[in-house]
Amino acid sequence: MIGLVGLALDFYVIAGVMGPPQNRSLLSFLVYYWSFLTNLSNTVLLLVYIADLSGARWLGWFRDPVTKAGMAGIMMLVMFFYHFMLAPYLPELPQAIEISNILLHYVTPVLFVVWWAVWSSHGTLRYRDVPLMLVPGLAYVAYVELRGPLAGEYPYTILDPGYAPPGGTAAGPLTVAISVGVLVVLVAIFDLLLVFIDGLIAPRQRRAA
Repeated sequence: MIGLVGLALDFYVIAGVMGPPQNRSLLSFLVYYWSFLTNLSNTVLLLVYIADLSGARWLGWFRDPVTKAGMAGIMMLVMFFYHFMLAPYLPELPQAIEISNILLHYVTPVLFVVWWAVWSSHGTLRYRDVPLMLVPGLAYVAYVELRGPLAGEYPYTILDPGYAPPGGTAAGPLTVAISVGVLVVLVAIFDLLLVFIDGLIAPRQRRAA
């Protein structure tokens, strides 16, 4: 519910800014909206919760322990990246966006990790699962880099090879590749930690059962 509120606030404000003045179609706007990792990952969290509560067969991928742990790692990245790389440099924003940022970048990541630790089943994750846990994040980066030149826009400057700070030069593909590599290593560390925690929780969960 918290994530849904945050996504709705974000949708409302972005729709107001990106609507008629830029003459975007609904499809174009939705693609733009979900090009942000924050919005996309929080939407996936909603599907994980729905899959777990409903048991729907077609949502089976979202119930998979590797998917859940992988999303926990991505949400940790969302929180850390926002806190250290985005928040300090943001201008004054509409109150709805301020609330949305808090909900989507701090509240939902922490709540999801707590939910995963307390209510998700444990004991099946292995360190060899870490590459699979990284796949959604890598697929997201590939999508952004393929879409960027075609759409002429990138959701984050760190992923834009053509971005140049005032008075500076364009980042270039190599800088983007290095930045992505650093983020992948960070998520891999989170994922390794989650697998370790999964192994610690599993015996206690079995005893409680």
